[in-house]
Amino acid sequence: MTTVTLVRRVPPPIVGVCGIVPDRAFEAFEQTLDWLESTGVLVERVELSERFSDGTLSADVTDHLARAGDSCLPLITVDDVVVSAGVRPTRSRLARLVGRSRLRVGLPAAAPRPDLEQRGG
Repeated sequence: MTTVTLVRRVPPPIVGVCGIVPDRAFEAFEQTLDWLESTGVLVERVELSERFSDGTLSADVTDHLARAGDSCLPLITVDDVVVSAGVRPTRSRLARLVGRSRLRVGLPAAAPRPDLEQRGG
């Protein structure tokens, strides 16, 4: 089973005139991670502000954090290999990073194109 580890800092809530305003980009990315879990991928979220024991993070992750600090967050690993740093990937990009094809994530496959088959391309 593929394991995705997300190392991040949860953004603090924004307090506006009418109360607490959620970070919409963060919430959208959380929904993308929930979707990824629904496809059978194990998603582990590691919050850096929480204390974690030695050995929780891989050597690649600790190296990235030592070199770039918080600027590399969110840091995403797939099976302990860093695949994304400093950006929140889109749903389709995240699916490609974990090796999910269009068929496996429930999207329609592209129809065969006879015009390309005739030309050999």
